[in-house]
Amino acid sequence: QAVDKKMAEINKNLPAGIHAVTVYDRTTLVDKAIGTVKKNLMEGAILVIVILFLFLGNIRAALLTAMVIPLSMLFTFTGMVNQKVSANLMSLGALDFGIIIDGAVV
Repeated sequence: QAVDKKMAEINKNLPAGIHAVTVYDRTTLVDKAIGTVKKNLMEGAILVIVILFLFLGNIRAALLTAMVIPLSMLFTFTGMVNQKVSANLMSLGALDFGIIIDGAVV
């Protein structure tokens, strides 16, 4: 929607007979990608809780350990922004789920 507003503003400033148009609208693609990420995060969180429960044998300990994930993500993103590290799958997976969960379990 923001692109459509900006295009309307740009078209007002163009000479008569010239119109700028959006060639490739990726709104649907982005919406589907965000939906996939939400779904994967929910499934991942449930899977982490189940696996932690199986290994720890205590639902309270599993939930407590799983609650570390959002907090660790906050600190991970903060550090990545400060250090200008790109947020790709490898860096997020290694920093959050690999190191932080292991530390919380131990």
